[in-house]
Amino acid sequence: MSHGYRLGLILVVVIAYGAPFLLSESNLFITIDFLIMALFAVSYNLLLGQAGMLSFGHAAYYGIGAYTVAILFSKLSIPVHIGLFAAPFVAGIFAFVVGWFAVRVTGMYFAMLTLAFGQLLHTIVMGWYSFTGGDDGMPVTSPDWLLPARNYYFFALTIVILCIAIIWLISKSPFGAALGAIRENRQRAVFVGLNVRSFELSAFVIAAAFSGVAGALRAPLQQMAFPSLLHWSQSAEPILMALAGGIHTFFGPVVGAAIFVFANFVITSFSDYPLLIFGAIILVLVIYQPGGILGAVQDWHKSKRGVRD
Repeated sequence: MSHGYRLGLILVVVIAYGAPFLLSESNLFITIDFLIMALFAVSYNLLLGQAGMLSFGHAAYYGIGAYTVAILFSKLSIPVHIGLFAAPFVAGIFAFVVGWFAVRVTGMYFAMLTLAFGQLLHTIVMGWYSFTGGDDGMPVTSPDWLLPARNYYFFALTIVILCIAIIWLISKSPFGAALGAIRENRQRAVFVGLNVRSFELSAFVIAAAFSGVAGALRAPLQQMAFPSLLHWSQSAEPILMALAGGIHTFFGPVVGAAIFVFANFVITSFSDYPLLIFGAIILVLVIYQPGGILGAVQDWHKSKRGVRD
């Protein structure tokens, strides 16, 4: 990471911590929504961008994270900020079971299998009224110190920055390099001695765990955990965000999440189909900027630097 790039990140973090003193309460809630979606998208891109694994069931672990917080609060009276620490472990356990089967196939078969398991988990949550509340959802109440929007913003921001930093370290580690090798040429990775299934299962579990953290932050924000959080249509959102920002750039999904959340806020003011319109925007981006917005910026910067050299 270059010195200028590092300074830019520090500046963004400083601005992020100063934002609550400038934004209204309504805008603060939208910004919290962006933070959660950014973590959701970055966790997903560990699969798609880093390992080349297309999953259609990532929302299942997002929803499991939300329900972990809600169930611990409703059944055991465990505060949400404590339940948050359980969410990645519960999501990771479910992902391990699903991944153990899913990584035995590749490509579209893997995608369809993750979709099937995701819908299975959604159906269980939807129908288990005595434990999950069924389609009524399950209420969540934050402790008094987290009820003010500003306090919850700082709490969510700190968790999201910490999680994204850990994902960045994973992506730059030898483990991340191995995932990149598998993405580029799976057969060659096998020939050089990599246990491909083991690496893919590990990536699947890690991505699900961080998705669970995003879900755990979502439940207190909307004061409910709903079955719709596990639905397959929710899984489209991190895919669209990653594609919009650029799947081959680490912070691309963060840019995509910003576009998704803030554009969604504008689009819903005049349309009942925000996801359809956003999907059309992504279609145009994929056709004309297949590397995503941040990928296009990086390409422009490299070409400009090349001209100077």
